[in-house]
Amino acid sequence: MTVPHFEEEYVEIPLTADASAKLADIAASVTADVGALLTTISLWRPGTGDLVRVFSTMPELYRVGGISSELGEDWLQHCVAHQESFLASDQGAIDSDAFEHQDVLGALNLGAAINAVIVDNGRFLGCLNLLDVTGAYSEPSVRRAETYAAQLVETLSTL
Repeated sequence: MTVPHFEEEYVEIPLTADASAKLADIAASVTADVGALLTTISLWRPGTGDLVRVFSTMPELYRVGGISSELGEDWLQHCVAHQESFLASDQGAIDSDAFEHQDVLGALNLGAAINAVIVDNGRFLGCLNLLDVTGAYSEPSVRRAETYAAQLVETLSTL
C-alpha cells in the first residue's frame, strides 16, 4: 500500500516517561475495547487554536508533535465550543473539513472516526481520536470512547 506523503508543522513535546506510559496504556485499552486501526491523542493549544499530537499508534506517519492547524469551523464549534464528541461514520464525514490529509486516511482505508473530547471543568483539553474502516463506529462507540477520554484529563492537564 502506498500512502501519500504529507507535510505538517511540528513542535517538540516534552513528555515524561510516566506521561507517555499513561497515554499508551489508555490508548491500548480504548483500541481493544472500541477498536481502531489508528489511535491518536491530541492536545488543544488555545493560544494558536490548533491541536498537537501527543500520542500515535502510527508514529512513523502521524508523529508525536505533529500539528493539526486546518480545523474546520463546524468541527471547532462542535468539539471546542460545545465540547461534544464528533462521530464520522462514513467517508463523506471523513472528507469534511473536520479532518486534514484525507488522501492519507483514504489510502489507509480509514473511513470512520471518533474524536472523543477531553474536558476538564469546562475547559477543552483535546481529543482522543480513533480511526477505522467505514461503518466501524456508532453513537454507543462514542460513549465508550468518552470514558477513556475522561481518563486522559489528568495527564493532558499537566502538558
